[in-house]
This record gives sequence, structure tokens and C-alpha cells, in this order.
Amino acid sequence: MSKSIIQLIKQGEGLTTEFKRTIDSPYKIAKTIVSFANTAGGNLLIGVADNAALLGVESELKELQKLEKALGELIEKKLLIRVKSAQLDGKKIMLIEVDESPEKPHYAINEKAERIIYIRVKDKSLPIPRLLLYGEGDADTGKILASRHVKTLITYLKETDSVNAKVFSKIINISEKRAERMLQDLAAKQILLKISRGKPETFSLKWAE
Repeated sequence: MSKSIIQLIKQGEGLTTEFKRTIDSPYKIAKTIVSFANTAGGNLLIGVADNAALLGVESELKELQKLEKALGELIEKKLLIRVKSAQLDGKKIMLIEVDESPEKPHYAINEKAERIIYIRVKDKSLPIPRLLLYGEGDADTGKILASRHVKTLITYLKETDSVNAKVFSKIINISEKRAERMLQDLAAKQILLKISRGKPETFSLKWAE
């Protein structure tokens, strides 16, 4: 059962809660929604200041129009959210509930039409480190990306959304245990994104092209 709007405001901003005075732009809201879906889910309260003061929204319709554009045009793969509203101290507060997605990673499209994966870190929505194959990142990362097994894995993940140790071990003909260690190591080095907590663990690429 979801927490009440009052409880969420009292709790303050954090990993799963963010306050916004208003939806500044569809791009910014897409980023926040994606970061919640890619991490642990979350609640976005519109009409609330950073210090938890209740400001209210002037027009619920205007906020919903920006939200609709974000969901319809600026988020890949599509996400379903829940929108609620309540009157608190005579002010209209909107609550957007986002579940952790079983289909992550999701991308937010920015003003430059770039597809970027965002995750939630503490109370911020941050882009994944973009360890692209363009020599970004440190020398150690460069070496890893240049290795034959990792190149094979990256090629596979560009065509398929995710991989687990069993599949990876068959692709490069090594033991499943060794494949598991390699995948965990690549996730620790911010090259892969761990996308499932269950067994078998699955991984996807951790950058946007």
C-alpha cells in the first residue's frame, strides 16, 4: 500500500522521493521518472518546494500535458505510472508513483535527442557513466573494452537487451562460474548494469549510444 502524500512530504527527499514546485519541462520529468524506474521505484510530488513547503500547482492540466509528452515521446521502453492528487491546506498537490521496472534499463531522451540511462543516487537522478567505446574512461577500462571476450559480449548486448552467466559462458565457451565472475567484475567497473536481483542475475549495457 502506498504511503500517503502527507507521510511522503514529512519523510523528505531521498532515494525514492523527490519534490518539484512544478514540472519544468517534459525532458526533466522524463529523466526523473526513468531514474526511479531504473533503480528502486519512487514518488514524485509536484507542488512541493525542496524544503517541503506546500506551494500547490496552478493548473493540474498543464502539469499532466507535460507529463503526457514525457511518457509518450521521451521515455524508451514505455513506462506506466500512477498519478494522484490531493488538497492539502487548500493547495493542490500531485503525486506521481513510479514502480521499479522489470524491463529496465529505460532511456530518457534529452534536448539533443540523445538516449541516456539515468539512475537514482541518494536524492539525485544521475546519468550512468558513459563508458563509450570512444576511449572515454580510464586506461584500465580501455583495456577491458578492447579484450576479445568483452567485445563479443558488447556486440551481443547491442542486439539483445540482456545476458546472464549461462548464456555468456556458451557465447565465449568458458565455464559458467568464470562467466559469472566476469559479468560481476564488469558491473563493478560500471561497464554493465545489473538488472535483476533474482537468480540467474541478468546484466545489460550501462551506456547510451
